[in-house]
Amino acid sequence: MLGALTPTAFKGTQAGQRISKFRSRGGMHFFYLDETGCTGADLANQQQPIFVIGGISVKAQGWRETTDQCRKILDDFFGGAVPNGFELHATDLVNHQGAFAGFTQEQCNALAHSFLDLIAERKHAIHFVGIDKAKLAAALPGSGHEVVNCAVPYLLGFNYLVSYIERYTKEVLGRTVRGMIILDEKDNYHSDIDAITNYRRYEIAKARRLKWLVEFSYPIDSVRHPMIQVSDLVIFLVRKFLEMENGYRPNWPDAAKSFYASCYAKIDKRIKWGKLIDVPGNEEKGAHALLNAARSTHRQQWKRYYDIA
Repeated sequence: MLGALTPTAFKGTQAGQRISKFRSRGGMHFFYLDETGCTGADLANQQQPIFVIGGISVKAQGWRETTDQCRKILDDFFGGAVPNGFELHATDLVNHQGAFAGFTQEQCNALAHSFLDLIAERKHAIHFVGIDKAKLAAALPGSGHEVVNCAVPYLLGFNYLVSYIERYTKEVLGRTVRGMIILDEKDNYHSDIDAITNYRRYEIAKARRLKWLVEFSYPIDSVRHPMIQVSDLVIFLVRKFLEMENGYRPNWPDAAKSFYASCYAKIDKRIKWGKLIDVPGNEEKGAHALLNAARSTHRQQWKRYYDIA
């Protein structure tokens, strides 16, 4: 089944108190983060040359309807018999294996599109950044960062998305809304994430400290939150498209290229800022320069190349 992490799961915690506080003022917005292609500081991994971190964002008042719709999509797909303990794994879906064994490629592709269509129908935004590991290796060491280990794509990407989400919350959602990041649990990086968020909240110049992004949390039940699962699917599709688009999968069949391009087209429409946003502060210049050098993105006129209207 899909997981059961909800805003009420934070009841009685510091995070829960913050959610209640900002809900009464104007609202809380959840930004889900998952990663794909993560090989730590190994930047020469030929099987996973692209790293992507990101996910979808959901209003605190909107998670229940989206979760219900996700369940309905899966219930319809499995004919009312969703496997016990089911968890949506993007790799299994696109390869029609695991719980999706026995289904055709076309059926699995259609299911992926159903989730992307739901994101559009529910008007959820998507945020992500892709990093080409070979480009990052070539750009290192650069001037670096006081706290962020820029040689690790996860940390470089996470630090950037903190800036992106802070700006998005302030400029798009309004001054009475606050943001909360919900991360897929990543034990290896707990201390690094804590150091980055503490630095961004308290140690830099006051004018640049985080104000709109008020909380960070991890999923708290054994089966991941459904929005993390959907985020996993989204960024997996992004990674596969970028691997193809950046020349790493020249021998993929045309059907696969068409599928990933069509998925990316739907994802691209839900992104607020397609280019890297400017990140203020001298403390961020080194990291931002490395990200500019290493960012993985699409070519110009990519839709025409893949014959997408």
